[in-house]
Amino acid sequence: MKKIIYFLILFLFLTPVSAFGMEKIFYVSQSSEKTAIPAIQKNAEKIDILAPQAYAVKSDLNLYGSLSPKLQQAIKDYNIKVMPLVVNSLFSQKTIHNLLLSQSAQDKVIAGFVQLAKKNNYIGWQFDFENISHKDKDLYSAFVEKTAKELHKNNLILSIAAVSRTTDFEDTNAYYNWGGVYDYKRISNAVDFISLMTYDDSKSYGPTASTLFVKWVLDYVKDKIPAEKLSMGIPFYYWGWNQKTLKRVSSGGYNLVKVTMDNFPCKLGFDESLGVPWLTYSTGKKSYKIWYENKKSFEIKLNTVKDNNFRGFSAWVLGAEDPEIWSAL
Repeated sequence: MKKIIYFLILFLFLTPVSAFGMEKIFYVSQSSEKTAIPAIQKNAEKIDILAPQAYAVKSDLNLYGSLSPKLQQAIKDYNIKVMPLVVNSLFSQKTIHNLLLSQSAQDKVIAGFVQLAKKNNYIGWQFDFENISHKDKDLYSAFVEKTAKELHKNNLILSIAAVSRTTDFEDTNAYYNWGGVYDYKRISNAVDFISLMTYDDSKSYGPTASTLFVKWVLDYVKDKIPAEKLSMGIPFYYWGWNQKTLKRVSSGGYNLVKVTMDNFPCKLGFDESLGVPWLTYSTGKKSYKIWYENKKSFEIKLNTVKDNNFRGFSAWVLGAEDPEIWSAL
């Protein structure tokens, strides 16, 4: 019996956390909070970390933000771990560039991270700085390393929300101002994990996150981000297109997809090659196609997380999901 207990204890210490289950992170935005709170109340036991996009560095290079009283109460009621997101206000490229140039401003912001985390019992922070010039790659990586070192000293975690790419270089705006700044390997060495946005395919005229796009992204980063440090981004929102002009004309959550289904004669389908459902409808002389996310597409992405033994997933955004997805968790 003692031998059995010994080996069980040894197994627990040597087996990675990911073997026992994926880490489930759900984002909350200001616009989603109204629907996110009921989702928390119904499904709190299936939420490992709540990540509210609630803080920002503004043009004066100071840190601002807080959680709303209603969200704070829901977190308290269900004892959920919180890891807030911090953004460059309005995703201003000038603001983040100036922050990366100023060591004193960085010191002040990092001190704010530590103080606010201890005051509010946050487990740490996630950088959601976006629209950063690729020219600032080294400056950004150094800021990440500096912040991670200080947060770790205070028993806090640091993670990064990173825009994805599929190549080392591409002559596009998506590379120059969004995806090109991330040195995935260097950053992953410093942080606790990376929430990789395997969505918002900039070349798509259909879904935001087809299985093909997700595969291309994951193939590119497989030797750059360790599986145990990769939290795969999963979208809960749709993209709607004018079928004639191929212009994207709408975006939103599953609740709006349901409104469309209830108010227009719709043709429904599921593209097995892309792993995403769609619907088409017409109003007046215009025809539209919506590529959205439902339980089936969620399960496909969930299986990708499981099959690759990733750390878990990071879902944008709570309250926008098909309610049926919770039965898959």
